[in-house]
Formats: sequence, C-alpha cells, structure tokens
Amino acid sequence: MEEDDSRTVVRTGPRPAAPVDDDATVIRPAPAFDPDATVVRPVSRPGGAVAPAGGATRPPVSAPVSRPSQSGPASASAGGPVSGSAGDARRTLAPIALQPGHRLHEYRIDRVLGQGGFGITYLATDVNLHAEVAIKEYLPAEFAIRTGDSTVRPRRIEVTATLLEGLDQFLVEARTLASFRHPNIVRVARFFEANRTAYMVLDYERGAALGAWWRKQRPAVPAGQPLPMPGIPEPELLMLLAPLLDGLALVHHKGVLHRDIKPDNVLVRDADGSFVLLDFGAARPAAVSNASDAPSILTPGYAPIEQYLGDQQGPWTDIYAFGATLYWLVCGQRPREAPDRQAAPQADTSAEQAGMGRYSAEFLRAIDWALQVRPADRPQDVAAFRRALFAAHAASLGLQEALARGMADEDAQRATGQGFAARLRAGLRRAARSRVLRPPSWPLALKMALALVLAALVPMGITAWHNYTSSVDALARAERRNLSGLAQATAGRLSQLIEDSRRVTAFAARSPEVAALLRQPSEAGRAAVLARLQNFVDTNPDLHLLTLMDASGKALVSTAPEVVGGNYGFRDYFKIAMAGRSNVTSIIVGAVAGRAGVYVAYPVRDAAAAPIGVIVLRLRAETIGALVDGVRNADRDPFLVDGDGVLIHDGKEALRFHSLAPLSAQKQADIAADQRFRLKHVESLGMPELAAALVGARREGVIDYDSTITHTREVAGYAPVAGVDWVVGVTESRASFEAPLRAIFEQVLIGLGLVGAIFVGLALLFARSISRPVAALTGAVDALKRGDYDAAHVKVRSDDEIGALGRTFNVMIDVLRQRERERGMRSGSS
Repeated sequence: MEEDDSRTVVRTGPRPAAPVDDDATVIRPAPAFDPDATVVRPVSRPGGAVAPAGGATRPPVSAPVSRPSQSGPASASAGGPVSGSAGDARRTLAPIALQPGHRLHEYRIDRVLGQGGFGITYLATDVNLHAEVAIKEYLPAEFAIRTGDSTVRPRRIEVTATLLEGLDQFLVEARTLASFRHPNIVRVARFFEANRTAYMVLDYERGAALGAWWRKQRPAVPAGQPLPMPGIPEPELLMLLAPLLDGLALVHHKGVLHRDIKPDNVLVRDADGSFVLLDFGAARPAAVSNASDAPSILTPGYAPIEQYLGDQQGPWTDIYAFGATLYWLVCGQRPREAPDRQAAPQADTSAEQAGMGRYSAEFLRAIDWALQVRPADRPQDVAAFRRALFAAHAASLGLQEALARGMADEDAQRATGQGFAARLRAGLRRAARSRVLRPPSWPLALKMALALVLAALVPMGITAWHNYTSSVDALARAERRNLSGLAQATAGRLSQLIEDSRRVTAFAARSPEVAALLRQPSEAGRAAVLARLQNFVDTNPDLHLLTLMDASGKALVSTAPEVVGGNYGFRDYFKIAMAGRSNVTSIIVGAVAGRAGVYVAYPVRDAAAAPIGVIVLRLRAETIGALVDGVRNADRDPFLVDGDGVLIHDGKEALRFHSLAPLSAQKQADIAADQRFRLKHVESLGMPELAAALVGARREGVIDYDSTITHTREVAGYAPVAGVDWVVGVTESRASFEAPLRAIFEQVLIGLGLVGAIFVGLALLFARSISRPVAALTGAVDALKRGDYDAAHVKVRSDDEIGALGRTFNVMIDVLRQRERERGMRSGSS
C-alpha cells in the first residue's frame, strides 16, 4: 500500500531507523518544564544537535485540504498514520464517515474526499446556493469514535481532555483562516460545531499538490544522473510564486505564522495553474510561536532549527520552509534536517551548486540565503526575500520593490568600491544629468505643451483606434457570415441542378425501348431511342448530350454523332454504373469533343434487375460555371472543388484543374488512367490549409488562409453540394473588406494630426503665457542679487494669479528698496 506523503505523524518513542514517510509532518514535544507532562524517551540526533525530549502528546488538529486532481478528487488525508505499529493501529481505528445525503445545516454531504488519522474531508453541496464546498471534520481516529446518532465521543475516558484540546486548536485554525482574504490562501467560508465536534467549510478547488504537479513538469531521470532543465522557465515560475509570496506576506502582516510550508501544503489549481497555500493546522500567532508549553509541529527537512528548539519564531521561520520548498523544486530532494545541518554544515549541497546552469545565480543564492541555519542570517521578512528571489528578473517586481532594490544596489555598490560596472553606471548617470535626457530640466513651456498635447491627443487616439478595431471586427464577422451564406446558396442551386439531371437520366434509363435495344440491337430501335434522347436534350438547354452505352462501354446511341461507336469502358463513371450505382463525376474533359462537362451515369437493367448498359448524361460545364460565378464581384472570387481537392471551376481559366494541395502518386495515376482532365499530371497550388478545410466538408464554414495566388491573407466561406462530393467556396481578401474602414481611419488620423498641430500651437501659447512671467521673475531675482532694484521690477500685464504674484514681487522689491534707503540715512546721520 502506497504511503501518504502529506500525513501527520506523532512521534512518541525513539526515531525508527527507516521512517515510513520522509515528508511527514511530525509533532515534537517542546522542552519539558512541566513535571506533570507525559515524558517520552529522548530522540537522539547525530552530531550533538539537541532535540526536545518531553512534553504532552496530543493530536494535530488539521490536515491538508482535499486536493482533487484533474481526473477527480485525489486522496487527501486529514491527518495520517503514525509511523510503525502506531500507524497500523490507527488504520484499524479509522472513524466512520458521515453517509452521503447527511445534512449539516445547509450543507449536504456528497462523498468523502480524504480520510486520515485526525479527521475527514468531505465534498458537500450548499443546498441554498447549489455550490460545491469542502468540509473538514475534526475526528482523530486514535481518540474518538462516531456513535449511531452521528455524534463524536471519546474512545476512552482518559483521552477526553486531549480530544477537547485538539478541538479547541481546530477552531483556532478555522478562525485564523477565516481572517484571511487572499486568492492564494485557502478560504474558509464558515465554521461551526455540531455532532459534538467541529467543522470547517472551505472553497472546493480542483488541483494537485505542488509536489505531484512539479514531478509532471520535470521528466524523470535515473538515480545519480544530473537533473534536466526545468519544465517551466524561471520567469514563469517566479510569476507563479509572486502571488503566493503576497499571500504569505498578508499572513505575517496579520501576526500569524504558517509554520508548515512544504510542497504538499501548496495546491496548484487546475483552472489557471496558480498556487494556493493550504493547511494552517500548525499556524500560531507570532507573539506565542515560541511558547515552551506547546508541542512543535514540524516537517523534517522543511522546519528551521528554532522549531526544533522552541526558540523565537517569526517571518524568517516561514521563509526557511519556503526556501526549503524551492530547494526541493531545484534539487529534487529536500534539505537535511536543521539539527543535522547545524551539526555538520560541510555536508550540505547548496542550491547554487545543485541548480547551476538551470536557474539564475541570483535565484539560487536567494534560496541559500533563506536556508541559513541561524535565523539572524536569513531574510527577516517576505519583502527582502522576494527582492533577492527576483533579483535577475526585476521587471517582475512591483514598482516600490523595484525602487527599493535599486536603492539597495546603489548602497551595495558604494560599499564595494568602483569596479568596471560601477564606472559604467557612473558614466550613464553623468549622461542622464545632461539637459536632453533629464525631463525635469526641460523648459517649462515645453513640458506644459507636451503634457497638454498628450492629455488631449492620447485619449482621442486610443478612442479612434478602439473604434477602428471594433468596427473591423464587427465587419469581419458580418462578412464571414455573408461569404458562408453565399457559398451555401450556390451549393443549393448546384445540388438542385444535379438532382434534376439524375431524374432525367433515371427516366431515360427506365424507358422500355432502351432496354429492348440493348437486348436486341436494331436500326429501328436505335432511331426510337435517339429520338427520345434528343427530345430530352432539346427541351433542356443545360444538357449537352445523352448517350446509351452497352455492357462493354461502346456508345450505341448518342445525341452527339461523333460519340457513337467510341468505347468509354475505361471511364470511372461507366464502371460504377455497371456495378449498379448511379453516380455524378467531377467536371471532366470529354475524350472526343474535348469540351468540359459533368457526366451523370445511370445503369439500365433487364427484367432481373441486372445492369445491361448505361445511360450517360453530360451537363455543360458552362452551366455549372454560370451558377458558381453568379456571386462573383470585384472583391469576391467563387470557385468549385471536387472530392479530390481539384479546382474544377474558377474564374481564372489558368487555375482550373489544379489541386489545392499536392495529390498522392496513386491519385495522380487514377486521374491519368481515367483521362479525367486530359492531363498527365495535376499541378498543385500549394494551399494545404484550405484543402484540409474543404475536402470532405460535411457542413458550411469559414476559414482564414494564406493564398498563394494573391499572396495575401484571405477569408473563404464554403459549403458542400448535396448529392456529390463537391464543395463551393467564396473567397475574399481581408484587405478588401477592411479597405473602407482603413480609409476612414486614415482620414481620422490626418484630422487628429491637424487637430494636434493646432493644439500644440495653442498649448505653446498657453505655456509661454506662464513661462514668460516665470522667466521675468528669474531675471528680476538675478537683478536683485546685483542690487539693481530698478531692473528687479517686473512688468505685469495680466490680472490672473501670475499677475498677482508679479505685483507682490514688486511690492517686496519696493519694501526692500525703502529699507535700504532708511539704513543708508541712519548710517549718514551717525
């Protein structure tokens, strides 16, 4: 039986030599200061790392939210088996789940999503909102059972306190999750108590655990071989991690630590591939995260040293676990346990070494920074960690973070001296200080003019472009419907013509004198049949000829004298008709007359219904072409394609009897043997995209394709002709139906340019009305510095705020001049 990688394990004895699950979350007792606490044997650690040995054993109260996969809900435990014999016992004591249909307030239980050692997760339906939800029920198998009335009771009287303590912690987790509102944190809609236990209602999301999802992205390699390039490029991975880091930052801002981040506690949504942080069963307020009287919930390899020792914990604790998760993504294995790393740091393989060549050095160094054993050596908050993680992709950072990173880089550069890169940046800064590259130093008139022009013209340009693109899209949709409708109407007319020709041929084939002539040829019989066939031709201008052929393919009677006596047994239409099936050919070129037409063949049968000859009707190709060309105009080009993808009619005669896509050698041989087009080889137009849509089409449609004839992008509406394997197409270039709108848009742009030019002039006049007084004030200040009070006066020509400022400046100059005079008079009198 396969073990669950996300289960929770309670370790109450010596650590087994071969643990059942390497990634299981374990509960380690904190250092025992309570003499009445249950004491377990110390857990030995290599290298002298300290592991707490005593404490009260109690069940963890939470488990991963159900993580259904793409093919259905995955097995998502609400806890997990204990390693060793305890696990077997727990599986034996598995609680009984609520039955489908059971009601919990407004929720109806549908089925179990996951069941583990500490609870059950159900798929349920909100009967009021008709929405699916996931409901977690607190039911630790080792301490509780379900009775017949669905309530939960202690399994033994002595575990009652432990069961209630776990229930309280379950409610703490629910309140913690309910306080968060972030798209990348699992959301608790509500929680309540019922059946003497507690329930948590969460959003039901389809997805897979990050660990399982990542393994699918990266191809498997044999043990000992180097890892391949990642299945997801680093920039895309960072874009997925960014919102998850935002969610973690929100958790820390609320004063809460997750304390159990690992691949199995991150869900990858099926819908959009985004990451969601799950399982806050180990979460604690940061203020009490180092309480010595509480057990430490941790996952070996992902937990930092302070969780083992019960030391002060903070955002750096979750950052270590986040870095360990990234280490697993990069290296394919989790880091060694923190006490082991503390005891023998030289045995570690850094992320920078393991991921060299597959990820950027900055990304890998950020992971190694997060995995520092000493808490003080790690990033102290998510923002610092994010900046380091995104250092090679600063464009993915938010604006404020990018600015902060830039300032930090400058500080670091000043601290590390002046290398080549520093000199280069200094040169760029000097260039940036030039007047041209520094907008703040531009003249005020220019800046105001640009601001006014942009404020006016940019919205106008955006509006014009939006209207143009919307109109083009609307026109394109309408034109596509029109092309499809024209093709469908033409196909209907062709189908009616073919059906009428079938009826004429069938009527002639059933004539008694036709069968009599085939049984006993005579001149009188030939004359009678010829008169009958000629009557059909004379009354129907679309018919070119009618011919009666015997069983060998010899033409006995025909309305075209040049055909009589010829043998046409090699024709496919004759072979099919002698097999007992009527058929209609493509447009083919006659072997005698050399004129193109469509042949309709119908078998003549004897009294026993056996074919003894064939009546062949030939429709004029001109009639077919006239029907197809009925929708032609200056922009639209109709055409007709047979079942082999050969163009049997087009307005350009040079294109007829060319295939849309290359034909196979066998098909070329069949066409040559049939002498269908009097050609030894059918040339291709090289448009397989169009051929794939039209050949064998069963219903009308529209396709965009690149034409090798006009060398433009074209749109073709098409429709099959009922009764035959032909397809009618009507094509038009996109440029032709966009041309009127493009002309209008060009006129709008010209008008916009004229308006812009006028507006620039007005803006410059307005800007100069402001910049000139400012320049005058600047000159007056310079005069004042020289002591030239007369030149310091400014001429005021307006009554607006700038004029008021000028008059105020003049008053100030007069006051200064008067004080200067008074000071001189006092000096003279003394």
